[in-house]
Amino acid sequence: MVQPQEPVKLSPGFSLFPSLKPQNKTLFFHQITALVITFLAYASFHASRKPPSIVKSVIGPTMQSDSDSGWAPFNGPRGTHRLGEEFEMHVENEEKLENEEVGLLGAEGSVSLQAIGFLEAWRLPGVAPFAFCLFFSKLVAYTFLYWLPFYIRHTAVAGVHLSHKTAGILSTVFDVGGVFGGILAGFISDMIEARAVTSVAFLILSIPALILYRAYGGLSMISNIALMFISGLLVNGPYSLITTAVAADLGTQDLIKGNSRALATVTAIIDGTGSVGAALGPLLAGYISTRGWNSVFLMLIIAIFFAMVFLIRVAKTEIRGKLGEGKWLWNGITTH
Repeated sequence: MVQPQEPVKLSPGFSLFPSLKPQNKTLFFHQITALVITFLAYASFHASRKPPSIVKSVIGPTMQSDSDSGWAPFNGPRGTHRLGEEFEMHVENEEKLENEEVGLLGAEGSVSLQAIGFLEAWRLPGVAPFAFCLFFSKLVAYTFLYWLPFYIRHTAVAGVHLSHKTAGILSTVFDVGGVFGGILAGFISDMIEARAVTSVAFLILSIPALILYRAYGGLSMISNIALMFISGLLVNGPYSLITTAVAADLGTQDLIKGNSRALATVTAIIDGTGSVGAALGPLLAGYISTRGWNSVFLMLIIAIFFAMVFLIRVAKTEIRGKLGEGKWLWNGITTH
């Protein structure tokens, strides 16, 4: 006797909003809905990281022209050191949570097979280069995330020192640029089918962007906003690309395709390595900033340079492969 199938259980949201039930909407509608909900959830998660960076400029060392006295123990001569240590722990905990979530998401919908070894996963093509590139990319991105409001607060814009509130609001321009940078990096990499080439291009362009922001960001509010937006776009592009598309690509190689445990291991290696950089960047900035902000920007430029170095070989391999396949426009031009 054939057993009757149990009815499919829908998510609680469908009970609250009956008009969203599958029989009433198309597949495309639900794809868009899933995209929007995921975007809003992830945006909210990242928004929760902003307040600590704004608080930093309030509780930390103050300027001589300030009436505020800051808060102990962050307002003393070693205040920036303590701020770096405190917010490094915060990253800062957050990165550990994010990595656990990524591992769970990567394991869903895959066939669970035997896990691969840690060292074996490191030897998979592209894992180590992208992992170390993410280390330095996150070092730069998180240094900006947790120190930018403090930097704006202590650096005059058009000869005027901004308030804590204005500095915090203004620093969100960097994050907005990062949103567009992630979208642009993903679009370009899909179009040319070369993740490493796209990442290297963004990293190369981010060096002059940071130099220009440090040199000319204080001239006027317009120059500050424009250069900050461009810096956020270029700095966060590779970081966003590696944590999403690249991690998915590396986790679906033929050697481990369909193996949820192997996929989780690869994802954990890439994101875990990046998390070390995310924690190290704000910590180093707290110590180096006592020598002046030029030293901090020099540290960021050096980090970007090393991020490029780790991807150069992968980028060369991608270029040779695409030229050999005749997929890129300039290859077609040169062969005629």
